[in-house]
This record gives sequence, C-alpha cells and structure tokens, in this order.
Amino acid sequence: MVHSEAKMTRPDSASASKQQLLNGNADIQETNQKRSTEKNLCSQYEEKVRPCIDLIDSLRALGVEQDLALPAIAVIGDQSSGKSSVLEALSGVALPRGSGTVTRCPLVLKLKRLVKEDEWKGKVSYRDIEVEISNALDVEEQVRKAQNILAGEGVGISQELVTLEVSSPHVPDLTLIDLPGITRVAEGNQPSDIGRQIKTLIRKYIQRQETINLVVVPSNVDIATTEALSMA
Repeated sequence: MVHSEAKMTRPDSASASKQQLLNGNADIQETNQKRSTEKNLCSQYEEKVRPCIDLIDSLRALGVEQDLALPAIAVIGDQSSGKSSVLEALSGVALPRGSGTVTRCPLVLKLKRLVKEDEWKGKVSYRDIEVEISNALDVEEQVRKAQNILAGEGVGISQELVTLEVSSPHVPDLTLIDLPGITRVAEGNQPSDIGRQIKTLIRKYIQRQETINLVVVPSNVDIATTEALSMA
C-alpha cells in the first residue's frame, strides 16, 4: 500500500512542476511584453515628440517668442530654494551656485537623449556666441561667464536668454526655462528694485497659457509663505 500511495503522488508532483514551469514562462512573456511596450513608447516619443521640441527650440532661438506664445516649462522658486539642484539632477551637470541671485538670465536648458554609443557633448549659446563644450565639468564656468556678459559682473539681471544644450545618453528629451529666484532685498551693488525686476521677468513667462509652471519649494519651508507659489 505504501508503494501504491507513492506512485499515486508522482503525477501530482509532475503536474505541480509543469504548472510552475508554465507560470515561469508566463512571467517571462509578460516581462518581455512590458519591455517591448516601453521600447515602442520611447520610439514613438522620439519620432513624434522630439521633432516638435526641436521646432519650438528653433523658434525660440529666432526670437519669435515675442510675438508668438510657445509652449514651455518654466522653473521658478524663491531665492536659494533649490532650483539648481533639481536641474542638476535632470541634466547631470553642475550649474552656477552660491548665495544671493545666482540665475541672472533666463536659462534655456535643452536636454537631448543620445543612443548609448554616443558621447556627452554640450553647448552654451547667447547673442551670436556659441561655445562648444566637451567636458561636463566646464558647464558651470561657461554659463556663469555668459551671465556676466549679459547682466554684468554679479549685479543685476537681464532678459536676454542663455541657452545650455546637453546631449547625453543619460538625460531625457526635455526643454526647461530656469528663471531667476525671487528676492526681496537688494544685496551689494544690486539695483534697489531688483525684486520688482525679477518678478516682472517671471510674470513674462508664467502668465502665458502655454506655459507649465514648475515651482521648486524646499521641504523645510512652509508652502504658505512661498511667494513663487502665490505667483504661479
């Protein structure tokens, strides 16, 4: 009887093993299907959305934004709110940091995703000047230099655009406009109405219906006291 019972349990064991194998194959198929779907979505994005982003960037570079409202993502926040940290996390490069007003011109950050085999490259452009960058460590210096030329040596702000283009396999296809942080008190040789100038510049971008406002607020700050949120 014991041998008979042992023989009767073998088919059940075989069925269980077969079921586990089927379940494993189903999981593999589901995983492969998800990867295929993600790959198709990325491919469709690159084919359809990337050309639109490039077109908008080209129009903005030509200066038509004064007469034609272009879609944009504007990054705003109070002074020293952490905007640079957010943009650095997205772009993978260091941007000008420090106390006081650091972003003194609208910075158009153009991120372009490359295939894995391509190497990192960057470019800073303003007015009729273009500076090719081969080392990511040089980005901060070139952006700071551009701001000093357009807005003066660490005093005021300028409405002229500085464009930073970062092409890398490790960035998303995305374009953002980083605006100066909101300040309330003039420092050093800054104009006494620096706060008003910055708010006027910010409103120029965020009041457009085509603009998505990305407000950066530190986690240790009461959002009720954040002026950037009230403006957005």
